[in-house]
Amino acid sequence: MALVDYGGSSSSASEDEESAENTQAPTLSILKRPALPTAAALLGPKKQKPDEFEDDVIDDPSLHGGRIRSFKHERGNWATYVYVPADACSDQLEEFQAEAISHLALELELQANDSLHLSLSRTVVLQYHQIDEFSRSLQQALNSSTGFAASLQGLRIYTNEERTRTFIAAPLDAAFVEKMTAILQPIDQVMLDYRLQQFYVPASFHVSLLWCVGDQEKLLNSKLKELQELLEDQDTLSLAVNEVHLKCGNKDFTYLLK
Repeated sequence: MALVDYGGSSSSASEDEESAENTQAPTLSILKRPALPTAAALLGPKKQKPDEFEDDVIDDPSLHGGRIRSFKHERGNWATYVYVPADACSDQLEEFQAEAISHLALELELQANDSLHLSLSRTVVLQYHQIDEFSRSLQQALNSSTGFAASLQGLRIYTNEERTRTFIAAPLDAAFVEKMTAILQPIDQVMLDYRLQQFYVPASFHVSLLWCVGDQEKLLNSKLKELQELLEDQDTLSLAVNEVHLKCGNKDFTYLLK
């Protein structure tokens, strides 16, 4: 918008007067304020969001087997946990999963855990900017930790804290609990340093195999002997504790043990 409104010359004005006005008064084009720069010119093009934040996540339990989040999903929150993979016995555990699902199909709808691992932390929340520093802290904390060969023994029934899901799990053989606790301690210290929840007390090391919606602890405990017989058909369930993993959303970090 122009700052000064200039009308046309009067019909009685002489050519000399018009000439004088043209040389003494600024023209309209000179008095116009230059257009203000756009935000894009000042700040540059709008930065693309990281892929992880492209879309808001809607917590719809029907999309993931009826599971309910233990904490509200918010943009920038990364579900995080520390674990040991159960790769050494994954084939045996997967065979048991299929047999157990079939065995209890008429009484209960069981789901197989896709990721077979032994947890060494609760599931906690990190912000995006914390991930790399947290990973470095964990790497440093585990530098002196020693790996070992272990095994899983038996079955046990668990529920989550909200009792919205029930799990069938294979516990760590009691002979290896002390060694696993030695690996857990520095992890717990990192959690404490970041003001996050430490692992459960007392610690119960296990690999979750199957789960179902709701509190089905009583029913599954009544079926535990039958399930145990299915598992006994498998050979020794070896667990190679030679690396620890950190899972943050879709990122996975690996720390090799001595």
